[in-house]
Amino acid sequence: MQRKSGKKKPVTGRGYKFTNKTHPVKGICSTILGTISLLGICAVIYQSFLAGGATKPGYGLTGLLAVIFSLTGIILGMLSFRDRDSFALLGWVGTILNFVVLIGIGFLFSLGV
Repeated sequence: MQRKSGKKKPVTGRGYKFTNKTHPVKGICSTILGTISLLGICAVIYQSFLAGGATKPGYGLTGLLAVIFSLTGIILGMLSFRDRDSFALLGWVGTILNFVVLIGIGFLFSLGV
């Protein structure tokens, strides 16, 4: 079918938007730290569940490292928003993920008290 106007649309373009933006390194690190923290806490909860609630001293160290990683991830995620010519997706994902991990750790600590 031919169009009535007789003009053809150019093949290039097709709704794509080309840009020089990149993902900031701080946002990527924030997301990685949040993922490591979440996986560590999930592993500790699972191992503690299998042991019937008994925990080892290493589990507490894992929780402490998860808190440190989460705090570092939140700081890096917020610092990644300063970059103007970059995507903010991984900064948001890392910041929110680290906040969720910190809230989960706080909830676990409140259960233990």
